Amino acid sequence: MTTLLPNITLHSARLTLRPPVEADYPAIARFMASPRAAFVGGATADEFQRWRGFLGSLGHWALRGYGMFTLLQGDQVIGRVGLINHIMWDEPELGWQLFDGFEGHGFATEAAQVVIDWAAREKGLGPLISYIDPQNPASRRVAERLGAYHERDTQVLGMDIQVWRHQPGAPA
Repeated sequence: MTTLLPNITLHSARLTLRPPVEADYPAIARFMASPRAAFVGGATADEFQRWRGFLGSLGHWALRGYGMFTLLQGDQVIGRVGLINHIMWDEPELGWQLFDGFEGHGFATEAAQVVIDWAAREKGLGPLISYIDPQNPASRRVAERLGAYHERDTQVLGMDIQVWRHQPGAPA
């Protein structure tokens, strides 16, 4: 099999982060069809739209050399954490998505800190931002635990969004 994705595996005390593979699609598709996707474009029941979104994440890795890592606890896919830089974004964004049943354990914070450190060390990126919907307090709490601060309000894709700035070297 030929791949354009980088061969990167990152680790934290409890987690493994790696670029996506096709076997991740069922877990990601379930997330994209669920209410948990409300703050990342909204849930979609359309299988083709979910597949296109998954392929878009692979294309992001191929084009930018970074993207959303698949987040694993052992062999179980529990979410995605990584960098997003769509053409309409101001700058690269640090994002996180935990799948149902994995919230509340500090996984997003732990994985995001690994990505912050990797992005600075390997990609020269940072201090990163996170776009957070004002109606998403769980995501805001992750940003706060990472040492980020609310920098400004803006609009992204026609929606009101807060920009949270991550501080270099801030402890998680």
